[in-house]
Amino acid sequence: MADRKLENITVTMTKKEKKSLKQAALDNDLSVSGLIRRWLVEYLDKNQRR
Repeated sequence: MADRKLENITVTMTKKEKKSLKQAALDNDLSVSGLIRRWLVEYLDKNQRR
């Protein structure tokens, strides 16, 4: 990951959503960023097949 140029993003959500997102990341032994990257890869794979 060191060779990639990373960007910061801001996401607006409720405290409950933030807590749920952090818990989902912990449950999957990932960072929140890692969880979002995984979701994005799966989303793109799924939608490129259409």
